Amino acid sequence: MISVNLSQGISSAGRTTALCLLIGAVTVWLWLYPAPTRPDPAPLPPAGPTSDPKRSTQKGGVSLRQVYPSPENKTATDVDIIAIHGLDTQSPDTWIWDPKGARVNWLEDPHMLPKRFPTARIFTCDWPADLFEQPEFVQKMIDEFARLLLAGIKGRPLATNDQPGHDRPIVFVASCLGGIILAKALVMASCEYESVKRATRGIVFLATPFRGTSFQRVATWAEPGLRLWASIRDKHVSNLLELVKSPFDLGELVRSFTTLCQKNELVDHVFIFYETGKSSLPRKVASWLPASLSQEQPLVDSASATLDIVSHPLPLNRPHVTMNKFYGPNDPEYVSVSGVLDILLCDIRNGRPIERADLWIRNNCYSLAELNIERLSGDLLPMDRCYINLAIVEQPGDKTGRSDEEGTAQKDSPFSLLARLKIETPDKTIEVTLPTLFKSRKARNGVERQPRRILIRGQAGVGKTTLCKKIVYEFAHGEKWQEWRDLFDRVLWVPLRNLKRDERRHIAGYDMPHLFRHEYFSHSDGQVLADALCKTLEDPKSARTLFLLDGLDEVSQDLDGDMLRFLKKLLNQPNVIITSRPHAILPPGLDPIQLELETIGFYPDQVTDYVKMAFINPETGETDSEKPGKIQSYLQRHQLVLGLVRIPVQLDALCYTWDTFDGKAIPQTMTAIYRAIEENLWKKDIVRLERRTPGQVRVARRPEINNSVKNEAHLLEVLAFTGMYNDTIDFEPAHRDAISEELSSIGTNLFFDEILGHLSFLRTSDLSSNDRHRNYHFLHLTFQEYFAARYFVRQWKAEQYLNCLQLSDGQCSNIEPATFLQEHKYDPRYDIFWRFVAGLLDADGKALGVFQTIEDEPRDLLGPTHQRLVMHCLSEVERKKSTFTELRAKLESQLEQWLLFECDLTKSSRLAREMECPEQVLVNALEQASEDVRLILLESLSTRTTVPSSIINVAFSWLSDCVSKRLCIAILGVLRYQHNCLPDTILQGITARLKDKDRDDVRYAAIQALQGRTDLSEVLQGITARLKDKHWYVRQAAIQALQGRTDLSKEVLQGITARLKDKDGNVRYAAIQALQGRTDLSEALQGITARLKDKDWDVRRAAIQALQGRTDLSEELQGITARLEDEHRNVRYAAIQALQGRTDLSEVLQGITARLKDEDEDVRYAAIQALQGRTDLSEVLQGITARLKDEDEDVRYAAIQALQGRTDLSEVLQGITARLKDKHWYVRRAAIQALQGRTDLSEVLQGITARLEDEDGDVRWAAIQALQGRTDLSEAVLQGITARLEDEDGDVRWAAIQALQGRTDLSEEVLQGITARLEDEDEDVRWAAIQALQGQVVLSLDVLSPYVKSFYKALLQESFQKHVYWHTLDSGFIGVGLRHISLGGGQCSRKEVVKLLLGNGAVTEEKDGDQQPPPHRTTGGWEEAVAKLLQLKT
Repeated sequence: MISVNLSQGISSAGRTTALCLLIGAVTVWLWLYPAPTRPDPAPLPPAGPTSDPKRSTQKGGVSLRQVYPSPENKTATDVDIIAIHGLDTQSPDTWIWDPKGARVNWLEDPHMLPKRFPTARIFTCDWPADLFEQPEFVQKMIDEFARLLLAGIKGRPLATNDQPGHDRPIVFVASCLGGIILAKALVMASCEYESVKRATRGIVFLATPFRGTSFQRVATWAEPGLRLWASIRDKHVSNLLELVKSPFDLGELVRSFTTLCQKNELVDHVFIFYETGKSSLPRKVASWLPASLSQEQPLVDSASATLDIVSHPLPLNRPHVTMNKFYGPNDPEYVSVSGVLDILLCDIRNGRPIERADLWIRNNCYSLAELNIERLSGDLLPMDRCYINLAIVEQPGDKTGRSDEEGTAQKDSPFSLLARLKIETPDKTIEVTLPTLFKSRKARNGVERQPRRILIRGQAGVGKTTLCKKIVYEFAHGEKWQEWRDLFDRVLWVPLRNLKRDERRHIAGYDMPHLFRHEYFSHSDGQVLADALCKTLEDPKSARTLFLLDGLDEVSQDLDGDMLRFLKKLLNQPNVIITSRPHAILPPGLDPIQLELETIGFYPDQVTDYVKMAFINPETGETDSEKPGKIQSYLQRHQLVLGLVRIPVQLDALCYTWDTFDGKAIPQTMTAIYRAIEENLWKKDIVRLERRTPGQVRVARRPEINNSVKNEAHLLEVLAFTGMYNDTIDFEPAHRDAISEELSSIGTNLFFDEILGHLSFLRTSDLSSNDRHRNYHFLHLTFQEYFAARYFVRQWKAEQYLNCLQLSDGQCSNIEPATFLQEHKYDPRYDIFWRFVAGLLDADGKALGVFQTIEDEPRDLLGPTHQRLVMHCLSEVERKKSTFTELRAKLESQLEQWLLFECDLTKSSRLAREMECPEQVLVNALEQASEDVRLILLESLSTRTTVPSSIINVAFSWLSDCVSKRLCIAILGVLRYQHNCLPDTILQGITARLKDKDRDDVRYAAIQALQGRTDLSEVLQGITARLKDKHWYVRQAAIQALQGRTDLSKEVLQGITARLKDKDGNVRYAAIQALQGRTDLSEALQGITARLKDKDWDVRRAAIQALQGRTDLSEELQGITARLEDEHRNVRYAAIQALQGRTDLSEVLQGITARLKDEDEDVRYAAIQALQGRTDLSEVLQGITARLKDEDEDVRYAAIQALQGRTDLSEVLQGITARLKDKHWYVRRAAIQALQGRTDLSEVLQGITARLEDEDGDVRWAAIQALQGRTDLSEAVLQGITARLEDEDGDVRWAAIQALQGRTDLSEEVLQGITARLEDEDEDVRWAAIQALQGQVVLSLDVLSPYVKSFYKALLQESFQKHVYWHTLDSGFIGVGLRHISLGGGQCSRKEVVKLLLGNGAVTEEKDGDQQPPPHRTTGGWEEAVAKLLQLKT
């Protein structure tokens, strides 16, 4: 029928042409798709998740079928072979040899590919390759075919032995045009398909026409016929035909594919086979044609199949149609193809050079044995058993504002042992766990980013090396931390100390290849692997190497030249974690650190977990039923030791030593603990040194042990003391050489380097080097201080000089112990050292002499630092009857007077906050103090983590009949954090305060004191009753006390739920917080959501506020988003506030952005605040920038705040700069603060400088703050800031001092201006002035003399809060922490200092009101006391 219609519409010539075209089309089709010899098999279901089983490949799907091994087979495999057919064919037919019905499929025949590669998975890949396509579908372009292919390959199922995220190697076998599609797919692979490109390890192309074919010529004249034939069959011709016709498109693809192969190291892993057999297209139509007319030729010959990167394409002696078919294992062409596959799979299994490098590092450098943690017992435990996560906290940013009043939250004293060891308990809300280290987080400017450059600081012994081992272990061997593996291919741990080795420093131009050879690849094949690693680093788009640079502090000051340059290169890597002790300074010129953290050891709950783990029986796996409990009980009674064991090595030492206390008195002081640990470790080392047998050691007494290791102990003592004297904690070979000479001069005959490696008290990080070249450090700084103290005590008792060796020049000074004590007793570096000295001497009954020497002159002219020294040393002396009892009573009486004086002078008590403050001193002070002083002492004690029971009993005795509300609240404040150890009688007394009738503050304090003890029914009932208290903050406190309990009764929950309607917002907020996350409140949640459409706007607003924390739920989120269009401004305002933080959702973002133009200024203001973190979006940025000119000043203010951090954009910068002249002061102030980081621009600097004369004090304050820290300020700007020292506003005077502080170029005139502020009426200004003066290296007496009384008083007040002392050795100096400030340029005598003090009344007997004089004024007059301390007669 169709032929008749056609014949009617065309001429004879047209019929001839059409017939020719039709014959050509049929010829082409027959060539492409020879008729099968048997019916097609049933369609196979797709193997990959990307294909729909209901769709055939002709409808656009891609399916992978696993032909070997069967999907049910659980055989472990290591590589995937994927075979891709050509145009207008499908699997399995295209791979089957079937001349006589034998049907041999070389991909799945058990005697062929599966036999040769038994550990490979083999797939066939069907893609929509039909030449004629269905008309109801849009025709696909090559990009779409390629994308489908990528999706199908990526979606193949995981192998039995695969891990998620692992890139299983792939080898492709691609036939004819299937190779073109594959090449296009790999060129396109990026983003979600990057893994396919990464996994591709080899390709075998079978007759792929990279340069065109004879088919290309046929296609040109046959295309009209094909389209006619397709039309007759109601189909379309595939667009792939156009690709074959276009040499330009093929050429572009070949160039891109060549580049990809070169970049991905595939050049040597691509093999090409071309045909030598000839094909005759005319004979496809007329098989009887003679040879002269058959036009026989190869369709894809060597010229067509060639790629420039493949130097030697291989021929197969067969025609095109059988290039992908082989008759059996003995087929010579099969042997050739399978042989190439064999080469590829061998290379894959051997690995690429970079893979071999990674494998070598993992197996040889990061083996499990290398990452074991050695406990003090000598046992080696794998990381997954002995490691508990270290607590890592973000360091809080520096505060630029004036100091706030201290809160009542628990906080350790800055002078406590915990503070000195940097192991205070931080707020867990700022904890950063290791698995989330690279998680995106908001920076201070509100912009969220993923940190890649991280600095982790930590004290010695707190676990930085363990931290490194944990990171390497989890990455190389762990099954968690998938986020890290998604970001990085490898972690390279580099101990930076190794850069100091002589053999490295002498290499000119030291660089990455040298480092990799030295650290990882010293074997014969190492250079190849090092080069591969370097090549990976050179690719800026492949930044998947994480450097773990350990120990910056060990090299930051010791490198120069080429090695310093190389250190900077390492530190500047895009992905880096740097560990360091706190004092190290990063070299200048580095890229900014994006996240700075601090390791602080164990949290208290981790201490509990570690103790349980330490006493697990390795044979049974059961925890000892008694020992962990006894240790916990001991630690709770000894808070000082509890703080100490937060350091991992200290906790390990205590657990290791605990068994030795059986049947003996448990040590009560830090020194006694260390003596027990020392004895136990010496027992272990005696055996290692082969001095005694294990049996002898078990029964050895302490004197016998000491005698066995007296030389080794002396060595450690000298090493430790010399290190302390030189402020050295890492002992290099050069240090040991100098110390060895000193030891030989006093008759100690030891082989230094050999001995050190056998002592448990020392550690080395250089396990790979020989003994001679290792660096050593003590287990922890406190062990070094302990052995240094032993050396001091040895010399003290023997009345011999201390040998003080200077490591820098080898000079040795001989100093009497008493003289050394006088010179260094106030030096904070020696604080723990003096504690050990007192404790060790007390153990020998000889502590009296050292305390007498401490009390002797020269003394601190201020006093508090001296009292803290006495207090710390007393804490190491056990109470017992001895010759020391009388002096102890005197010292404690003096401390008691100082406590009372501090309360009188500063209205607070830092001395009382210290754990070392003697218990009896506190009890006596409380009992004799006035009510005001009792309040001060109790408020100070309330900040301690634990309070002695004797003090609790004294305070509680006042509670029952307490008339004073302030005193009652203070007592409850002390009890607040002690609830776990309070007896029932005290708990009942606190509960009774819940019913205090007339004092709401007392009820509030009682609730807070009972928070955490709601497990008691009487307490729970009392707090629940307060949910209806008439005062909002009492109701709020009651809710907070009940929060977190999962066993609350229905009645209590109803009581909290009722507070959702409380008239006070704080109470409603607390109720929402308490009810959040409770899955049993779904009905309440639905009810609140329904109120979003309430007719009363007040109810709608309340519903939004109630749901504010539940915007993770879709229904609630949609409901709140709809309220952005509410008719009432207050509801729109509440909706914006509720959606703040969900601007990652487009509909929310659009809705809030639209509110930037709201008619109500409060709504515009809220919209800006909600969008503050999304100024990275242009439409948001433009909308907020436009609000800089808003008619409402609050909106302009909010716009400036939102744009802070985007002043890199010119339109934002101009808009904010214009606001420097805004008519409203707080807008001008906000503009200055927003521009603070752009004072490098002249117009900004001029605009801010002009604000120094602003009419408003807050604006002048902000201007000074913005200019602070700039070292290039002109003289005029400095004069402008100096003039503000006389400003009428105290905040401005304070800011002016802060801005001038730390500048070394200050004139005497400026210093006089600052010194004059010592008499300022504002306490904060006086405080800032003394801080600024303490920052100077030298203070002139000419500058000080008019204000010396105020100067002394300010120093005295500060010395209660900081380590400040006025030492009177020689000409005298003022100590501020580790710094010394010389007086009078070092030229004035002690006598002149005293005359200055006496002449200006700084040390007279006068009193200010009722203020008590310092305790050391009370006998003989202050003048006489000062003269005595200075060893002068005046």
